[in-house]
Order: sequence, then C-alpha cells, then structure tokens
Amino acid sequence: MSIIQELTEKYNGIYSEDPTSSFTGPTGKYIYQQKSGIINFDGTKISINLNEVGGAMYGTEPFRITLHLDKTYGVEFNVFPKTLLNKFLDYIIPNRAIFIPRNVRNQFSFGGNKDLIKKLISDKIFIENINNEKIFIGTINKLANRIVLTPAHGINDVDHFEKLVKVLKRIENEIKNCT
Repeated sequence: MSIIQELTEKYNGIYSEDPTSSFTGPTGKYIYQQKSGIINFDGTKISINLNEVGGAMYGTEPFRITLHLDKTYGVEFNVFPKTLLNKFLDYIIPNRAIFIPRNVRNQFSFGGNKDLIKKLISDKIFIENINNEKIFIGTINKLANRIVLTPAHGINDVDHFEKLVKVLKRIENEIKNCT
C-alpha cells in the first residue's frame, strides 16, 4: 500500500491513482503513474501528489503536499535549503537575515513577506519541525490561495507526514493573522 493510500484511509480522504502508462524512449521503456489523495486535516483541505516514474529511469518526482487556503491572501512566502550562493551573500551582506537564528539561517533561506517570516521564526513549533529537514515551501504566487511543501527526500511514514503538515498549518495560521 502506498503512503498516500495509507494517509487517505487514516483521514477518510479520497485516493486516486491513474492507470500505469508506459512509453519507449531512447534509453528504454519508461513507466509512469500519478497518485493523489485529498484529506481534511483539522478543518483544512490538504492534497498529496506523487508522479511515480520507473522502468529505464529509476526515480520519482517528489511528493507535493498542498495546503489549500480558505481564500486568496496577498502574501508571498518561500523557504528553501540554503544554497552556496545564499551562503556567499550572507558572508558579503551579513545583516541581511540577522533576525533569523543562526541554526535556521545556516540551513534555510527565506523569502517573501518579512512580517510573516519574523512571526514564523519566533514560533518554536515551526522551527522544531523544519529543523534538519530538506524541504521547499512556497506560495504559488503573490496572491496566495495555497501553500506547497515539497520534501526533497519524500515522506517516510504517517508521523513524518503529520510533522510536515504541522509546518503548513503554522504558516496558514500566521498568514491569516498577518492580514
């Protein structure tokens, strides 16, 4: 049973799975299958998507966990693992992210609404849940109606999924409080 199917059963959600598709490319036969689930987590719609790829190319596109906001908010926000360029910029301009604690600043880069970032980095639960994770979080555009979290190494189990959703819920609460 896939993790998405397990989650939808636990939360009485909706699970769907496309039929397996295959095609032959220059390096061999590829197999593709999309799996998705929609659940209600503490009154919020959460969707989970995975595009599995197999055959000649072993690997999978990453999970996408999407929290659907109740309305559109004029907030832009993103978090991503610190890149070498961002480390260099922190060295050149040391005060550009001084309000972010060093352990979080060394691991992640933040962008978007400064007030939202300040509230989130002062939230101990948010910081504990992103610590030592390799995740990408962002609103799709400035008129945000959803927040997408992509874990670089997938979802380990139901507990790991719930930890990641708690991160999204903290962001949702702060977005609602900012407006």
